[in-house]
Amino acid sequence: MSEKENGGSAYLYEDVGDCIKQLSHLSPGTDEYTEAAASMLTNQKLLTNLRSLLANDSTETADAAPAAQLVAELAKSETARVTLHHDGFIALLVPVMNSDDRELSLQSIRALGNLCYEQDQCREQIVQEKGLAELSLVLQFCVNQHTSHLKLKTASAGFLHNLLNGNEVCIKAVLKTDILSLLRDLLERNAKCDSITSFSYMTFSSIAEMEGGSEALLKADVVSLLLKIFVHSNIADTDDVLLSILSAMASDCDEVKKLFAESSLDMHLLKIISLLSSKTDEDSQQLVKAASELLVLVLTGDEAMKIWFDGGEGYVFASVSEWLQSTNGQLLQSAAFAIGNFARGESNGDIIIQRGISLELYKSLDQLQGVADDARTAPTIHAILSALRNMAIAPRNKIQLLEQRIMGHILPYMKSDNSIVTSKLVGVVRLLIDGQEEESTILGQNEEVIRRLVEFGDSQTNALLMGESTRCLAWIAKNSRDLTALDTLLQQGAFKHFVSLISSDHAVMQSEGIIAVMVMCKSLPEDTKRVIKESSLIPTLVKMLSRKEEIAIELLGNGLLLVSECINLGLKEELKNAEGLQECIELLPSKTSDSKTLDMLTYITRCLRT
Repeated sequence: MSEKENGGSAYLYEDVGDCIKQLSHLSPGTDEYTEAAASMLTNQKLLTNLRSLLANDSTETADAAPAAQLVAELAKSETARVTLHHDGFIALLVPVMNSDDRELSLQSIRALGNLCYEQDQCREQIVQEKGLAELSLVLQFCVNQHTSHLKLKTASAGFLHNLLNGNEVCIKAVLKTDILSLLRDLLERNAKCDSITSFSYMTFSSIAEMEGGSEALLKADVVSLLLKIFVHSNIADTDDVLLSILSAMASDCDEVKKLFAESSLDMHLLKIISLLSSKTDEDSQQLVKAASELLVLVLTGDEAMKIWFDGGEGYVFASVSEWLQSTNGQLLQSAAFAIGNFARGESNGDIIIQRGISLELYKSLDQLQGVADDARTAPTIHAILSALRNMAIAPRNKIQLLEQRIMGHILPYMKSDNSIVTSKLVGVVRLLIDGQEEESTILGQNEEVIRRLVEFGDSQTNALLMGESTRCLAWIAKNSRDLTALDTLLQQGAFKHFVSLISSDHAVMQSEGIIAVMVMCKSLPEDTKRVIKESSLIPTLVKMLSRKEEIAIELLGNGLLLVSECINLGLKEELKNAEGLQECIELLPSKTSDSKTLDMLTYITRCLRT
């Protein structure tokens, strides 16, 4: 009797071979393929045979390789992946991943790679079955094979990508092994193989997107390798995927940004931009966008920014400054963001202004005034305003900008209905008037501007715009103290926003609101008294002073000063009738030992009792 007749291995192999041949004539993802795979999986004899061939104690490794290959082909069907997982095939495949029979090793890795495609349960079981230890051994073998076993190398890289793609559990497990360093070595020695390169890039991308992933890639020297590959590539062969990985690695890791700044990355990126920015095809413009955005991203690192600024003599700084005159909207936007990052240093901002770069930004703003609400140009305006905001932080730079009449160039944007633009605009204005009485007065007397700021303060859709606007109104009151300006604030309805600041959860904003109200009380007592009666100021004050959390001594002092000011305005009865105020005043002495605060509490208590 032959082996085929008595159920020997030849019969099993023929069945497996027939199945592989049948599936090879079908296209994965089609109904025909899914139906054929499902039909095979209903054949319990076939499944039993596959398990037997893949079992650890099987001596027929020549038959095991086709069995693993059939599992790999079946696992191209989503429904088959679920069935094979439930039928225990992962536990059978993992032990033969590093088989001396390299065909069996190849097919088992293919099978596992297909099984874990978009299947987190399969991925995590592979890790539980010690699959990473087996993969490490396979990769060690592959790294040492300089010219052979290309299919095994490719399958291993593909398997690792499928295993990690979007699965944080598996990524964390891999980071505890040497697999990352081995994949790095595999890529370095097989960089001309498109499949290995592609799979490796996708794996590195998955890791870079996870918290702490960039640091792990840096430690494994993956960052330096990818950087080396990128800067030595031809411009015509620039890989947008590699560009995106470099960006992902730099996004939240200042060490990576510094490494990039110290390398020749800037020269390569600037070369890409120089050669492609004049081209109009979509691919070229996408590369220009990606390259310029990576430059800006690197600049968000403090050390990297200092390296590329180089006291105002840096090549990157000089190059992006020239982009301000570009007709390419993407370059103008990136230039503004880059200048804004350079301006984070006070001395840098001074150099930038002295070089006339702020004047170039004004020109761009003037040219874009008519398209502020266009979604395509709003990000560029936002970027320019961001740069000017950073320049306006230092007192010396602020004065220079005001002397250049910056307000005339930015205030027209108050008419914009695009909150991306207006939220940044109001932030710039707020910083410009800090400590500037004359500018605050001019702004406060401008009814149109104040009306617009009050409207912005009512915004329910943009918390940033609302916060910036209410604070800006308070800063106008604090810095101006001009009666006409303060009256304009009252007439246009700014008072309610001062009260909303007092109700904030942030002590700084609460103090700003209190100070603005006190300025009003002292400068326009009668008008302010009327407005206070119509507002929720007193209940808001009571709520602030009654908080269980400890109140900062300065904020407490300011709050009590405002209560005293209300008493002086003749609002004693309103204070007496305020629910909870007297109880609050009685409890406050136990919360502070500051003598001035205690004196105010004594004064307020005495006044409220008479």
